[in-house]
Amino acid sequence: MISVVICSVNAQKYEAVCANLRERLHGVPHEIIGIHDARSLTEGYNRGVARSRGDILAFCHDDIEIISPSFSRLVREHLHTFDVIGCAGTTRLKDSKWMTSGDPYVQGVVAYPADRAWPAERFDVNAWGGVELKQYGGIQALDGFFIAANRHVAESVRFDEETFDGFHVYDTDFTYTAFLRGFKLGVCKDILVAHQSGGDFKNAYQAYGDRFQDKYRNHLPAMEPDGLVEVTKYLGVTREQMLKAWF
Repeated sequence: MISVVICSVNAQKYEAVCANLRERLHGVPHEIIGIHDARSLTEGYNRGVARSRGDILAFCHDDIEIISPSFSRLVREHLHTFDVIGCAGTTRLKDSKWMTSGDPYVQGVVAYPADRAWPAERFDVNAWGGVELKQYGGIQALDGFFIAANRHVAESVRFDEETFDGFHVYDTDFTYTAFLRGFKLGVCKDILVAHQSGGDFKNAYQAYGDRFQDKYRNHLPAMEPDGLVEVTKYLGVTREQMLKAWF
């Protein structure tokens, strides 16, 4: 059984992502757990885990659309190989942002709305580390717009409510903690997800980034410049074109 936990205060977005999930999980035992009064994403996700019954736990934002038609099969197959999976991440984490170590460490594929409208009709697809639909192990941290984990990992690691009591860096913290505890993380580039937001890394984010740096100062590499990242972009493509090109 797959349990999906979503923290959302936007009824329209929540209903849209639930409809998309029900379509992609059709025929598979599943439940969708909505947390609509979360004090933080860490608190909301931990509450969702406590309410869930699934063998697989997925955590996602309310502004995503899963494009891959074989989503449910892929998630279950990949979680036989890995303990935690996502769509983008790094094999070498240097700070709270998975992308800053640069190439050749970053891997992933994500679609974004081409004209800022949501739900989108056309998408810009960004691919890091090449466009091949492969799975990459040795990952140290994942982007949190979509993460899935085997239940024992979610119950063992948990989200750090004390340190990350807001809505930033919870994902890097959770996945990096899992990595440090010896769990296997993977980026699965055959799971294509569209995400409305590209992220906000200013102001509040930086404060939580500093907390992350302090928490893991004995594990992260010494401070160094950000690495260069090469991104392959496909601009203005439709769902049908994405499915034809990738699946």
